[in-house]
Amino acid sequence: MRSFSHRWLSLLLAPLWCMSCAPATSADFPSRPIVIIVPFAAGGSSDVLARLIGQRLGENLGVSVVVENKPGAGATIGTGLVAKAPGDGHTALLADTAQTVAPAMYKSLPYDAVGDFKAAGMVGTSPAMLFAGPKSAAKTVADLRTIARDDPAGLSIGTGAGTASHLTAELFQIRSGIPLNIVPYKGAAQAMTDVLSRNIDLVFTNPASASQNLKAGLIRAIGTSGAARDPGFPDTPTFREQGVDGMDVSYWFAVLLPATTPEAIRQRWAAELRRVLAAPDLTRKLVDLGLTLSDMTPEQVDQFLASDAAKWRQVVSTAGIKPE
Repeated sequence: MRSFSHRWLSLLLAPLWCMSCAPATSADFPSRPIVIIVPFAAGGSSDVLARLIGQRLGENLGVSVVVENKPGAGATIGTGLVAKAPGDGHTALLADTAQTVAPAMYKSLPYDAVGDFKAAGMVGTSPAMLFAGPKSAAKTVADLRTIARDDPAGLSIGTGAGTASHLTAELFQIRSGIPLNIVPYKGAAQAMTDVLSRNIDLVFTNPASASQNLKAGLIRAIGTSGAARDPGFPDTPTFREQGVDGMDVSYWFAVLLPATTPEAIRQRWAAELRRVLAAPDLTRKLVDLGLTLSDMTPEQVDQFLASDAAKWRQVVSTAGIKPE
């Protein structure tokens, strides 16, 4: 009789047990506050975008969205936290080009920069722009050549250690022949502060990081990457116009989830992200920051991550950089 009772109880509980073990669905999301990890210090472009997106996402979903800054080690600290987070949709990464630069810059990472993530969507892309302080003698690439030739101290440039700004500076040296003294920072915001205070000469970053200072006349844009001038900055010549070829690089921003996230929740995230980015007022803010919005599907972003990682490995190889 006791054995029969145990078997009967097991049969009754089996459906409940199966329900508790079933994969999470989009109906289960969100069930608590969402955390967006930014792997850089506050004040940079990724931080600005995460807060704009997070605020609107929270309003649409009716939950709290918290942005947490986890800077350090070329953005790998914050990125690693998301790679190992539960795949339930409640933890996301506001990733940028550092995501695909890291595999080229580090001999080993505690995560797979491509395989440990699923894309919710691409936010947009922006050019790589070179900025100097307003009191700098440099206004053009030709001026940089003159300064580098005549000044024994040379030109200093601030970059995020091991990030896209670092490799962009390395690529610029290769393509232009202008030597630069690279000074590492935790993020573009700190480098920009030192450009403003004249502790360093230059910084490579995107318009989102430089927009306020540029509009206020506190910095000067020397050149921009890409084959054509950016519509948002029509007075800034491309590097190609100034005789520097091979600078067709751009920075990108995407929302990534842990690879263990069920497809239903990934697609829910994708739909909500599209809804956020479709809001006209937010679109204007992003365009004003120098972003070109993207219409990539999550699957296309997955493929893009793999190809972008391959591109930066080639840049590191050409530059002769030794991965750390």
